[in-house]
Amino acid sequence: MASDAGYSRIIDGHHTVPEVLKDSRNFESQQSTRGSITELRRRIVAALDHHHRLLQVQPPPDGDGVVARRIVRLHFAQLGLHPQLWSLARGLARRHEEYHAAFAMTDRTREREFDHGIQLSGKTSLTFIEFMLDVCHEEVDYMTAAMTRHKLREAVLHALRTNSRLQKTGVRPEAAPAFLALLIQGALPRAEFEVFTGLQPEEAHDQVARLINIGLVVSPSSNACTLEVGIPVWFAENILPDLHQRLIRSHIHNRSL
Repeated sequence: MASDAGYSRIIDGHHTVPEVLKDSRNFESQQSTRGSITELRRRIVAALDHHHRLLQVQPPPDGDGVVARRIVRLHFAQLGLHPQLWSLARGLARRHEEYHAAFAMTDRTREREFDHGIQLSGKTSLTFIEFMLDVCHEEVDYMTAAMTRHKLREAVLHALRTNSRLQKTGVRPEAAPAFLALLIQGALPRAEFEVFTGLQPEEAHDQVARLINIGLVVSPSSNACTLEVGIPVWFAENILPDLHQRLIRSHIHNRSL
Protein backbone atom coordinates (compact mmCIF):
# COMPACT_ATOMS: atom_id res chain seq x y z
CA MET A 1 0.00 0.00 0.00
CA ALA A 2 2.80 2.40 0.91
CA SER A 3 4.52 1.88 -2.43
CA ASP A 4 1.42 2.40 -4.63
CA ALA A 5 2.10 6.10 -5.15
CA GLY A 6 5.76 5.48 -6.01
CA TYR A 7 4.96 2.77 -8.52
CA SER A 8 2.15 4.90 -9.97
CA ARG A 9 4.64 7.67 -10.70
CA ILE A 10 6.58 5.23 -12.87
CA ILE A 11 3.55 3.55 -14.46
CA ASP A 12 1.54 6.69 -15.16
CA GLY A 13 4.41 9.10 -15.66
CA HIS A 14 3.24 11.61 -13.07
CA HIS A 15 2.53 11.93 -9.35
CA THR A 16 -0.81 10.47 -8.27
CA VAL A 17 -2.61 13.04 -6.15
CA PRO A 18 -3.92 11.85 -2.75
CA GLU A 19 -7.52 12.61 -3.77
CA VAL A 20 -7.31 10.00 -6.54
CA LEU A 21 -6.08 7.36 -4.09
CA LYS A 22 -8.86 8.32 -1.67
CA ASP A 23 -11.50 8.07 -4.40
CA SER A 24 -10.12 4.67 -5.43
CA ARG A 25 -10.59 3.37 -1.87
CA ASN A 26 -14.21 4.51 -1.95
CA PHE A 27 -14.71 2.79 -5.31
CA GLU A 28 -13.00 -0.38 -4.06
CA SER A 29 -15.69 -0.88 -1.42
CA GLN A 30 -18.29 -1.24 -4.18
CA GLN A 31 -16.37 -3.94 -6.06
CA SER A 32 -16.52 -7.69 -5.63
CA THR A 33 -15.64 -10.79 -7.64
CA ARG A 34 -18.16 -12.88 -5.73
CA GLY A 35 -20.97 -14.19 -7.88
CA SER A 36 -21.85 -17.19 -9.99
CA ILE A 37 -18.19 -18.04 -10.77
CA THR A 38 -16.85 -20.51 -8.22
CA GLU A 39 -13.68 -21.95 -9.77
CA LEU A 40 -10.64 -20.05 -8.51
CA ARG A 41 -8.91 -20.05 -11.90
CA ARG A 42 -11.91 -18.48 -13.60
CA ARG A 43 -12.33 -15.93 -10.83
CA ILE A 44 -8.71 -14.81 -11.30
CA VAL A 45 -9.34 -14.37 -15.02
CA ALA A 46 -12.60 -12.54 -14.25
CA ALA A 47 -10.75 -10.14 -11.94
CA LEU A 48 -8.22 -9.28 -14.67
CA ASP A 49 -10.99 -8.98 -17.25
CA HIS A 50 -12.77 -6.55 -14.91
CA HIS A 51 -9.57 -4.50 -14.76
CA HIS A 52 -9.55 -4.40 -18.57
CA ARG A 53 -13.21 -3.38 -18.74
CA LEU A 54 -12.62 -0.56 -16.24
CA LEU A 55 -9.96 0.82 -18.55
CA GLN A 56 -12.42 0.59 -21.47
CA VAL A 57 -15.40 2.15 -19.73
CA GLN A 58 -13.41 4.77 -17.83
CA PRO A 59 -10.19 5.42 -19.77
CA PRO A 60 -7.60 6.67 -17.26
CA PRO A 61 -6.99 10.43 -17.54
CA ASP A 62 -3.38 11.15 -18.50
CA GLY A 63 -2.72 7.39 -18.37
CA ASP A 64 -3.62 7.23 -14.68
CA GLY A 65 -4.89 3.69 -14.02
CA VAL A 66 -4.32 3.64 -10.26
CA VAL A 67 -8.02 3.11 -9.49
CA ALA A 68 -8.25 0.06 -11.75
CA ARG A 69 -5.02 -1.34 -10.29
CA ARG A 70 -6.19 -0.92 -6.71
CA ILE A 71 -9.47 -2.66 -7.56
CA VAL A 72 -7.71 -5.67 -9.07
CA ARG A 73 -5.62 -5.80 -5.86
CA LEU A 74 -8.88 -5.96 -3.89
CA HIS A 75 -10.19 -8.72 -6.15
CA PHE A 76 -7.06 -10.78 -5.54
CA ALA A 77 -7.37 -10.25 -1.79
CA GLN A 78 -10.98 -11.49 -1.93
CA LEU A 79 -9.66 -14.65 -3.61
CA GLY A 80 -7.12 -15.18 -0.85
CA LEU A 81 -4.21 -13.95 -3.01
CA HIS A 82 -3.12 -11.25 -0.58
CA PRO A 83 -0.26 -9.27 -2.17
CA GLN A 84 1.76 -8.78 0.99
CA LEU A 85 4.93 -10.12 -0.64
CA TRP A 86 4.48 -10.03 -4.40
CA SER A 87 3.33 -6.79 -6.01
CA LEU A 88 1.35 -6.42 -9.23
CA ALA A 89 2.06 -2.67 -9.18
CA ARG A 90 5.81 -3.32 -8.99
CA GLY A 91 5.60 -5.75 -11.90
CA LEU A 92 3.62 -3.26 -13.98
CA ALA A 93 6.11 -0.53 -13.13
CA ARG A 94 8.88 -2.71 -14.55
CA ARG A 95 6.82 -3.24 -17.70
CA HIS A 96 4.98 0.06 -17.82
CA GLU A 97 5.59 0.59 -21.54
CA GLU A 98 3.81 -2.68 -22.36
CA TYR A 99 1.02 -1.72 -19.96
CA HIS A 100 0.53 1.57 -21.78
CA ALA A 101 0.60 -0.27 -25.09
CA ALA A 102 -2.33 -2.28 -23.76
CA PHE A 103 -4.12 1.02 -23.00
CA ALA A 104 -3.50 2.12 -26.59
CA MET A 105 -4.72 -1.20 -27.94
CA THR A 106 -7.90 -0.85 -25.89
CA ASP A 107 -8.50 2.62 -27.32
CA ARG A 108 -7.80 1.53 -30.91
CA THR A 109 -10.10 -1.47 -30.55
CA ARG A 110 -12.90 0.67 -29.22
CA GLU A 111 -12.50 3.09 -32.16
CA ARG A 112 -12.48 0.29 -34.75
CA GLU A 113 -15.56 -1.32 -33.25
CA PHE A 114 -17.35 2.02 -33.35
CA ASP A 115 -16.28 2.76 -36.95
CA HIS A 116 -16.86 -0.67 -38.45
CA GLY A 117 -19.41 -2.30 -36.19
CA ILE A 118 -17.15 -5.29 -35.46
CA GLN A 119 -16.39 -7.12 -32.22
CA LEU A 120 -12.69 -7.14 -31.40
CA SER A 121 -12.78 -6.56 -27.66
CA GLY A 122 -12.80 -10.28 -26.83
CA LYS A 123 -9.42 -10.90 -28.47
CA THR A 124 -8.01 -7.69 -27.03
CA SER A 125 -9.22 -8.67 -23.57
CA LEU A 126 -7.57 -12.10 -23.81
CA THR A 127 -4.28 -10.52 -24.90
CA PHE A 128 -4.47 -8.09 -21.97
CA ILE A 129 -5.27 -10.88 -19.49
CA GLU A 130 -2.33 -12.95 -20.77
CA PHE A 131 -0.04 -9.96 -20.27
CA MET A 132 -1.32 -9.36 -16.72
CA LEU A 133 -0.96 -13.04 -15.79
CA ASP A 134 2.60 -12.97 -17.12
CA VAL A 135 3.38 -9.97 -14.90
CA CYS A 136 1.85 -11.76 -11.88
CA HIS A 137 3.90 -14.90 -12.59
CA GLU A 138 7.11 -12.88 -12.87
CA GLU A 139 6.48 -11.24 -9.49
CA VAL A 140 5.61 -14.53 -7.77
CA ASP A 141 8.67 -16.22 -9.30
CA TYR A 142 10.88 -13.36 -8.10
CA MET A 143 9.55 -13.59 -4.54
CA THR A 144 9.65 -17.40 -4.51
CA ALA A 145 13.35 -17.32 -5.42
CA ALA A 146 14.11 -14.52 -2.96
CA MET A 147 12.30 -16.24 -0.10
CA THR A 148 13.96 -19.66 -0.33
CA ARG A 149 15.26 -20.56 3.12
CA HIS A 150 18.90 -20.64 2.06
CA LYS A 151 18.83 -17.19 0.44
CA LEU A 152 16.69 -15.76 3.21
CA ARG A 153 19.05 -17.05 5.87
CA GLU A 154 22.07 -15.52 4.14
CA ALA A 155 20.29 -12.20 3.64
CA VAL A 156 19.08 -11.94 7.25
CA LEU A 157 22.46 -12.90 8.72
CA HIS A 158 24.22 -10.37 6.48
CA ALA A 159 21.73 -7.61 7.33
CA LEU A 160 22.03 -8.08 11.09
CA ARG A 161 25.83 -8.08 10.83
CA THR A 162 26.25 -5.07 8.57
CA ASN A 163 23.17 -2.80 8.55
CA SER A 164 24.13 0.57 10.07
CA ARG A 165 20.63 1.30 11.37
CA LEU A 166 20.59 -1.96 13.31
CA GLN A 167 24.08 -1.37 14.63
CA LYS A 168 23.18 2.12 15.85
CA THR A 169 20.18 0.80 17.77
CA GLY A 170 22.24 -1.92 19.44
CA VAL A 171 20.68 -4.95 17.71
CA ARG A 172 23.26 -7.73 17.95
CA PRO A 173 24.08 -10.35 15.27
CA GLU A 174 23.13 -13.03 17.81
CA ALA A 175 19.50 -12.03 17.27
CA ALA A 176 19.64 -13.20 13.63
CA PRO A 177 18.74 -16.90 14.20
CA ALA A 178 15.78 -15.90 16.37
CA PHE A 179 14.53 -13.35 13.86
CA LEU A 180 14.96 -15.83 10.99
CA ALA A 181 12.88 -18.41 12.90
CA LEU A 182 10.24 -15.75 13.50
CA LEU A 183 10.29 -14.71 9.85
CA ILE A 184 9.73 -18.30 8.71
CA GLN A 185 7.08 -19.10 11.32
CA GLY A 186 5.28 -15.74 11.31
CA ALA A 187 4.83 -15.82 15.09
CA LEU A 188 6.62 -17.31 18.10
CA PRO A 189 6.17 -17.34 21.87
CA ARG A 190 8.35 -14.58 23.34
CA ALA A 191 10.17 -17.07 25.59
CA GLU A 192 10.98 -19.31 22.60
CA PHE A 193 12.29 -16.36 20.60
CA GLU A 194 14.60 -15.38 23.46
CA VAL A 195 15.95 -18.93 23.66
CA PHE A 196 16.72 -18.84 19.92
CA THR A 197 19.08 -15.89 20.48
CA GLY A 198 21.37 -18.03 22.64
CA LEU A 199 21.89 -15.04 24.95
CA GLN A 200 21.47 -14.81 28.68
CA PRO A 201 17.84 -14.03 29.71
CA GLU A 202 18.49 -10.38 30.53
CA GLU A 203 20.41 -9.80 27.29
CA ALA A 204 17.82 -11.66 25.24
CA HIS A 205 15.01 -9.58 26.79
CA ASP A 206 16.93 -6.42 25.90
CA GLN A 207 17.36 -7.54 22.29
CA VAL A 208 13.63 -8.21 21.95
CA ALA A 209 12.90 -4.69 23.18
CA ARG A 210 15.35 -3.21 20.66
CA LEU A 211 13.89 -5.25 17.80
CA ILE A 212 10.39 -4.10 18.73
CA ASN A 213 11.50 -0.46 18.89
CA ILE A 214 13.01 -0.61 15.41
CA GLY A 215 9.99 -2.39 13.96
CA LEU A 216 11.47 -5.80 13.03
CA VAL A 217 9.43 -7.53 15.72
CA VAL A 218 5.85 -6.79 16.74
CA SER A 219 4.31 -7.50 20.14
CA PRO A 220 0.51 -7.58 19.69
CA SER A 221 -1.37 -5.73 22.41
CA SER A 222 -3.85 -8.61 22.53
CA ASN A 223 -1.13 -11.17 23.37
CA ALA A 224 2.06 -9.83 24.92
CA CYS A 225 3.47 -13.36 25.24
CA THR A 226 3.63 -13.77 21.44
CA LEU A 227 5.92 -12.04 18.97
CA GLU A 228 5.11 -11.48 15.31
CA VAL A 229 7.34 -10.44 12.43
CA GLY A 230 7.43 -6.90 11.12
CA ILE A 231 9.33 -5.93 7.98
CA PRO A 232 9.78 -2.18 7.45
CA VAL A 233 10.48 -1.10 3.88
CA TRP A 234 14.11 -0.27 4.66
CA PHE A 235 14.70 -3.81 5.97
CA ALA A 236 12.83 -5.46 3.10
CA GLU A 237 15.20 -3.68 0.71
CA ASN A 238 18.09 -5.21 2.68
CA ILE A 239 16.96 -8.81 2.58
CA LEU A 240 15.21 -8.90 -0.81
CA PRO A 241 17.81 -8.50 -3.55
CA ASP A 242 17.19 -5.67 -6.01
CA LEU A 243 13.64 -5.14 -4.75
CA HIS A 244 13.36 -1.51 -5.85
CA GLN A 245 16.81 -0.49 -7.06
CA ARG A 246 16.61 -2.16 -10.47
CA LEU A 247 13.20 -0.65 -11.04
CA ILE A 248 14.36 2.84 -10.03
CA ARG A 249 17.56 2.61 -12.10
CA SER A 250 15.60 1.47 -15.14
CA HIS A 251 13.12 4.32 -14.74
CA ILE A 252 15.85 6.95 -14.33
CA HIS A 253 17.73 5.58 -17.34
CA ASN A 254 14.62 5.61 -19.54
CA ARG A 255 13.74 9.15 -18.42
CA SER A 256 17.27 10.37 -19.24
CA LEU A 257 17.02 8.90 -22.73
